[in-house]
Parts: sequence; C-alpha cells; structure tokens
Amino acid sequence: MTMRIFAAAMLLAMAVGTLRAAEPTPLPPAVGLSEAAARERAALFAALAATKSDAEARAVEERIWTFWRSFADVQSRELLEESRQAQLRFDYDEALIYLRALVKHAPQFAEGWNQLGYVYFLAGKYDESLKTIAHVLELEPMHYAALAGEGIILYQEGKVDEAQAPLKRALAIDPWLKERNLILQAPDQAR
Repeated sequence: MTMRIFAAAMLLAMAVGTLRAAEPTPLPPAVGLSEAAARERAALFAALAATKSDAEARAVEERIWTFWRSFADVQSRELLEESRQAQLRFDYDEALIYLRALVKHAPQFAEGWNQLGYVYFLAGKYDESLKTIAHVLELEPMHYAALAGEGIILYQEGKVDEAQAPLKRALAIDPWLKERNLILQAPDQAR
C-alpha cells in the first residue's frame, strides 16, 4: 500500500512539473499597465506567436496596434492626428513638433515615442530615431516594430551585422514580421 501511495505521489509530482513546464514564459513587463491590461497584452502576444500564416499574423498585429494605441488620451490622439496630417504633407519638421509635444504630455505612452522615432526615421535623423527607439523599448520591450525599425536603420547605415540582433529579437516576437527577409542566413542555411 505504501508503495502505491508513493507511486501515486510521484506521478502527481511529475504531472505538476509537466504542467509548469508548459506554462508560457512571462513577458518582460511594460511600463504602467494594470493587471487587466498586462493579461490582455500577454494574450495578444501568445496569439501572435501561435499564428500559422501571414494573414493570421496581420490580424493579430492589428489587434496589438489597437491595444498600444488605446493608451492615448484625448490630447494624445489629437497630437497624433496633427502629426499624421503633417506627415501626409511630407512636413516632417511640423510632425516632429506635435510628437515632441505628445511625449512631453504623455511620457509613458510607448506608442507616442514609437511614432516620434518613426518620424525621425522618415526625416533621415537616424541617431535621434535610435535614441527614441531605445526609449520605446524601455516602456514596451515587446514592441517588435521598434526593434525592426532599429534593424532597418542599422541596415541602411551599412551596419548589416549589427542590424541582425534587433531584427532577430523582433522576429522572435513576431515570426511573420515583414522584415524577416533582412535576416542573414548562415552560409550552410542559404538557399
């Protein structure tokens, strides 16, 4: 009887260990999220990791973008829209005015910082863009678009090898990332 209890206890312990091993690795935390928002974020990134096609990934990506933008208050949304209108006119200097005001107004709004980094990129101000991207990643370490942006800038600066690390980090988050073609293949993996 004692042997049966011991065997049952061992099976139970192994089952619990297996369940724990199957639990997803927790995401690095984003700044300023409530518990509910952190759970929603975790579910979104789990859904992204589980996608099986480009189309599925694009649908989940759109939900993530909506999530990131949802933290904008009224003033932040107005500043984003003013910046977008200036970008449509290719007036990046004006767009930057609105985005600098936005990050001053809402310093923990990661997507505001990401948009600032993007417009710096459009304006050809790569150093400022890279600094801004670093700040985005402090606020939202899972921001695959910021990571991809960092890789693209390094690529355009001729730093192809250095670009691989942020691109690979972005691809680890979003396996269907459009920029995946910028990842260098090892000579034995080349097609």
